[in-house]
Amino acid sequence: MKDTKLPLLSADSIGAIADIARSTRDAERAFSAVGITLQRKPAMRHGDATIIPSTASHVSRTLRGLDLDEPRVVSAVLRAVVALAEIYESAPSADKSRLVRLRHCLAADGFPLDASGDPMAAIRALGAAALDVLLDASAIRVELARLERSLDGDPSLAIGKAKNLIEATAKAVLAQKGQPVGSNQNVPTLVKKAMEVLGVHPDQVDTATSPIVRDILGDLRDIALKIGTLRNKVGDGHGSTSAVTGIAARDSRLAVRAAIAWCAYMLDALSEPGGPLPTPDQSDGSG
Repeated sequence: MKDTKLPLLSADSIGAIADIARSTRDAERAFSAVGITLQRKPAMRHGDATIIPSTASHVSRTLRGLDLDEPRVVSAVLRAVVALAEIYESAPSADKSRLVRLRHCLAADGFPLDASGDPMAAIRALGAAALDVLLDASAIRVELARLERSLDGDPSLAIGKAKNLIEATAKAVLAQKGQPVGSNQNVPTLVKKAMEVLGVHPDQVDTATSPIVRDILGDLRDIALKIGTLRNKVGDGHGSTSAVTGIAARDSRLAVRAAIAWCAYMLDALSEPGGPLPTPDQSDGSG
């Protein structure tokens, strides 16, 4: 049986995106900025009248002609959508219900488009980065969606999901690098192996040439490990004889921001073949 990929953006999302595109010129600019050409629908004759297609019809035609089962294509579309949404929202005649519909449709597809803010904006940015860099970003997208749902309402759950995000990112990096990912590997092991395979483990950095970078990477590694420890103490990963109390929402948001910092750096390193750090073997040619 042939394996058919399902589009990552639904027909509802396509319709909602088209619905906020009011200017063909703005739509062309937004899509061109991400490498997509707006496909204009030709005018049609109906009797003595000429029917000029709307901007929405141009956008809908463009989106339906794209490979929306490809993460990189969808990532580009979402960047264009952010621009279109900002342009639409700034118009005096903007209908807020259209933006609400857009957010709901994209969220149902796993692509939240909330107002900019921290850490929600960081969650969204990491999701876009994962789509750009990873061959399979599905596991990270799942964890990001879970993390977003728990962020404000359940600090204990958010801490658990922050740990899961680190684990999913480490596994995705190892898988993309062709390294085996054991089912029983704990977070410290996964963090160590993922950083080593990218050449960004602090022990791989030359102390003489990059002492500060080495220290920062050591701190970044320790943050990832400590989130795992925090999850074991107050997260939702283990059953407890009594309810966990005393966890401030600000502390869970701190854990989320810290987890995203480690994951984002790992994706940056993965996207740069050859490694992002200077080593004694590298030369700028000046010596």
